[in-house]
Amino acid sequence: MKIVRDSRLEALKGVEHLLYGINYEVWLNLYGPAESDLGLAEALRSLISKECEISSVVPSSPQEAISEIMDKVLYKGHIGSGPLELESKEAEITELMNKVFSLIGLEKAELVTEFGFKNGHPAYPVFWDFAYDIHSNDQRWILVGSSSD
Repeated sequence: MKIVRDSRLEALKGVEHLLYGINYEVWLNLYGPAESDLGLAEALRSLISKECEISSVVPSSPQEAISEIMDKVLYKGHIGSGPLELESKEAEITELMNKVFSLIGLEKAELVTEFGFKNGHPAYPVFWDFAYDIHSNDQRWILVGSSSD
């Protein structure tokens, strides 16, 4: 018997729970803090998996990252897949995500980069995914999310 303890942030697990749907599942994780002076590829291999390879890196801003993340987290889906009763849960989901953004200082981050995984993605993206390298208050955070069926 293997016992696994899910040590992810309660706020992220709460968002996942609220976004449950038929043929729809959301996965979110925050990695770090990590050394800011490591290269992104090194940080990913250290924090996530030795298999991580980057496919693209695009400069972003705190506001762009927050907007993109929230657009994806609040994805309504389509008939047959998507979160159940999303409209009634939007305020709570937004509040939980804002706790995460505040914890890592995303609103005032000095550097925000969006990137993709060529290999080693920690989840199974189907409908959407995002990955951000966030530098704030001399710390590095990697925020990753995806949805699948």
